[in-house]
Amino acid sequence: MPTDAAPSISTTALARLRLAAQGLVAGDSVPAELRMTPDPGAVVRRMAALQSQDLPAGMLAVGVRAEGGTASGVAAALASGAVVRTWTMRGTLFLVAAEDARTYVRLASDRVMRSAASRHRGLGITEEDVAVVRKVAEARLAGGAGLTRAELFEAFEAAGQPTRTQRGIHLLSILSHRLVLVQGPLRGRQQEFRLADEWLPPGEGLEGDDALEHLAWRYLASHGPVDERDFAWWIGQPLGTVRGPFRAAGAGAVALEHEGRGLFCTAEIVSLLASGSGERTVVALPGYDELALGYRDRSVAIPDPYLERLIPGVNGVFKAMVAVGGRAVGTWLKEGTPSAPRVRPELFEELPPDVASAVGEATARIEAYWRR
Repeated sequence: MPTDAAPSISTTALARLRLAAQGLVAGDSVPAELRMTPDPGAVVRRMAALQSQDLPAGMLAVGVRAEGGTASGVAAALASGAVVRTWTMRGTLFLVAAEDARTYVRLASDRVMRSAASRHRGLGITEEDVAVVRKVAEARLAGGAGLTRAELFEAFEAAGQPTRTQRGIHLLSILSHRLVLVQGPLRGRQQEFRLADEWLPPGEGLEGDDALEHLAWRYLASHGPVDERDFAWWIGQPLGTVRGPFRAAGAGAVALEHEGRGLFCTAEIVSLLASGSGERTVVALPGYDELALGYRDRSVAIPDPYLERLIPGVNGVFKAMVAVGGRAVGTWLKEGTPSAPRVRPELFEELPPDVASAVGEATARIEAYWRR
């Protein structure tokens, strides 16, 4: 995919294009393909996957990308089976469309399980142990039943399988990577596990290069402008494995250049270059949001002077952030009560009056998400 004649863009332009690609710019200023939809399931499908090791943060990431998004609306998408949560790439939990779950898990399973093998040995997990907990899970969940993690742990313990010292969570991860289990509806603040063959739509999903090319296109359409290194990091596969499928997907994309890197995105995203759309858009986003975490290089969304304030100790814990034009300008904290939540922004810089006012609107939107 030659990029010799690709237009060069600034970091601020790249940030706002990614903001729009992620469905975070509201209104008629963006093409129809990038506009918000009220359907949380459609949001997840368009985003390809949203990191969700922290379930409330993952649900909020869906909600802020949905027109009028609410916690109850996202919960309904989980209850309907349209959206599921499971271990996929990078050994991390993601929210994905139910029809995509098998594709993601099959791509990731061998690599993730190999990397976890020594930990499994240290926890004393054998194939015989996995067979025992699989039999327990299949018996207890058959016929559409759902159990929380605590309830499954209790059943495992009764079958002679210890669950302490993270042994239980690794057993659940193994069963999920083998497409025995998937996480579905909420019960209170917990998710129920369901049998994957009963809860997911029928079908085997895509495999190998077909899966990688399919997901590469969806990634560059929902996260672009990006390059093959971004995709390799996001999908959790070696660069050599994804290079061919990414380039095949990118053949239908538009090339841009940023600081010597060739980047690719859809024509709809490129059309926003001249308009300046999203330049002053303010969003309040949860921790671990895809805008910051969905790329190999986080400096586009998080300016270097703010890196330690968003990711203390650069230790992998991402704070909730306030962003203007796709670049972080602060963090926010949840305060108040469950019935009257409040969002308190902590800004890193002084903002123009109109942008400061928009910060208030962005935080009010999150308060409304929790209340409805």
